[in-house]
Amino acid sequence: MLGKLIFSMRVLVTAVLALLFLCCASFPDSIIPPDPAAQYAEGFTIHFFHEKMWFWAMLVLEFWVLIGPKRNRVWFCGVLPVFIIALLLWPVLGAIRPELVQATHSYQGGMLTYGLGLMAIYVAAGAVVRLVLAHHLFPAADEPVENSGDIEASVLDSLQPRTVEEIAANPQRPTPNFLFGEADMERVIGFRAVIRRYFRQKYVRLTILIFLILLGVGWVLLYPQPTEEEALARDMAIMFNTRTLRNGQTVATPAAVHAAYRVIDYISRHEAFAGYTPAQAEQWLRLDRVPEAYRLQLRDERNIELASVDNLFESRTRFLTVTDGRRWAVLYIRTNAEGDKINVAEVQDAGWNAVVDDERRRFGMEFGRDRLK
Repeated sequence: MLGKLIFSMRVLVTAVLALLFLCCASFPDSIIPPDPAAQYAEGFTIHFFHEKMWFWAMLVLEFWVLIGPKRNRVWFCGVLPVFIIALLLWPVLGAIRPELVQATHSYQGGMLTYGLGLMAIYVAAGAVVRLVLAHHLFPAADEPVENSGDIEASVLDSLQPRTVEEIAANPQRPTPNFLFGEADMERVIGFRAVIRRYFRQKYVRLTILIFLILLGVGWVLLYPQPTEEEALARDMAIMFNTRTLRNGQTVATPAAVHAAYRVIDYISRHEAFAGYTPAQAEQWLRLDRVPEAYRLQLRDERNIELASVDNLFESRTRFLTVTDGRRWAVLYIRTNAEGDKINVAEVQDAGWNAVVDDERRRFGMEFGRDRLK
């Protein structure tokens, strides 16, 4: 009982470490946020682990598996379920929370897609090492063969050699000496039935395994993904979701600010507001459905300091601002001389990566994006 409990605890900790490995590979910026001050700091800092965070998590995972008994079984029971569940969730998250699956910005990492790719390589390499290489490099000790002693002395007697002609003239074949009688045939028939049942169950299990693999592949590849119009409708439905901070301030949820950025980026790329009046743009955004207090916060046109923009030369009008307190998605507009028609709508982000924000503010909008592509 104690052995089973220890094994279960080791499997559980292994699964947690496997999940940590996946998170480190997919979302390193969420675990250790980029810091401009630490980017070029001398000496050892915690940001030393940021670049290859998944590698250090993998070392911890492997060390934990190796320090106890039943290493292979613990590894497979802990790592494979995490990988399979994450792989099955990948298309679902891609449909409802795409910011978790793919990078919102070009300077971000590959998110869950990249993390699953690394984990797939790790699982494949780990399985090969454990099932193939380790089996050949460290084979099990051979059991000693017991000698019954029932060997005729003439076979070992070198003083009685026989020529080929003598062997051909008088071949000595072993005489079968089975101890089975008529009563033992039932045991033989039963043994044959057990063998047939074993192979039948083996084929059934193999068939079920192949079916489950094909089902999983079909789920991952064929799960329906939204079109651009459907994705826009999905994002517009959640872009104004809010939460209240401890200080009483109302801000967007993390999912809402990502959705707001995608909506604003859609407006900018498709020039959706070209020729619109500000009132028509508000109607397109469905701001009339937003509570009045939060709507005023969204439509605040006063100048603000964004970490990614040098406001010294700013000549745009802030039309819509969505923030969760850390990330910012801002829609800027440029109007005609009369100010009643929108000519250009532009998207501006800040807060996703402090290092890139600092470089864009100091050197230009595209510098940080290009450097981290």
